[in-house]
Amino acid sequence: MKRLILLAALAACREAEPEVAPVGGDPAIEPMAPPTPTPTEPEHPEASGYVGVLTPRESTEVFAPFTSTVVALDVKLGDRVAAGQRLARLDDRPLREELAVANATLKSAAAGVAVADVERKAAHAALEREERALKENVVSQGEVTAAEFNDRKASMAVARAEATVGEQRVRIAALQSKLVDTSLVAQLGGRVALIYAQTGERVIEGAPVLRVISSDELFVKFAIPSDKLGTVSPGDPVDITIEAQGITTTGVVRHVAPGLDPVAQMILADAELTAPLGALQAGIVCRVHPKASPK
Repeated sequence: MKRLILLAALAACREAEPEVAPVGGDPAIEPMAPPTPTPTEPEHPEASGYVGVLTPRESTEVFAPFTSTVVALDVKLGDRVAAGQRLARLDDRPLREELAVANATLKSAAAGVAVADVERKAAHAALEREERALKENVVSQGEVTAAEFNDRKASMAVARAEATVGEQRVRIAALQSKLVDTSLVAQLGGRVALIYAQTGERVIEGAPVLRVISSDELFVKFAIPSDKLGTVSPGDPVDITIEAQGITTTGVVRHVAPGLDPVAQMILADAELTAPLGALQAGIVCRVHPKASPK
């Protein structure tokens, strides 16, 4: 161990000794001076622009109105569609089976109402007999009270049976309206941006099946670092660069959020394009470069 410590100390002393030019060397050879470090320019985050993304002006999700299977898909990714155009069709057989069960349940509930009504009439007649018998001192007040309880109980049973019938009728009406919606249509004109389920795949009620965007009306959403708050304002001109395609265009800032986004911890803003971009798709990443406003 002592030997190791000694070797380490000697090495440290050797590194600390200054280099001395050899005596009697060639005077024409001068010692090489250390290279002068090249000053680096300070980084300017704003020089490279703010990260943005091309975003559609409008977009809509087409949801499944009931749980079923996609039996026909009439469009492909990127297809242009018109408002009201059919995009896909769902299998209506599960819905028809559910409707048949609901109709059978309705018949059973209606029969339950009839039975409950007969029992209510019998209970009411028994109450009337007990009340007459009480006047003739044939029965006690307790027996009349029991008959009154049975009469109220029978009336409540009728009310419950009628409520069940009403619920089944509402359910049947909802199922019948869904049968009309087996075809999924576009709510706006644009392009098919996403297809969540292909032909033959199962979809759950309320889940998105397709997404349509108005790709011809793009704008740019971008994020400003928190330390650059106040450097960009609505109305400021910007240059927009799409490096992957080598495209540069211009835009104007329309909105700047008044505060930080709680998730991204950045200031969200958007800019409207003032020059056409051609056939570009939404979702493309770009860079937004602020520039001096014209005087």
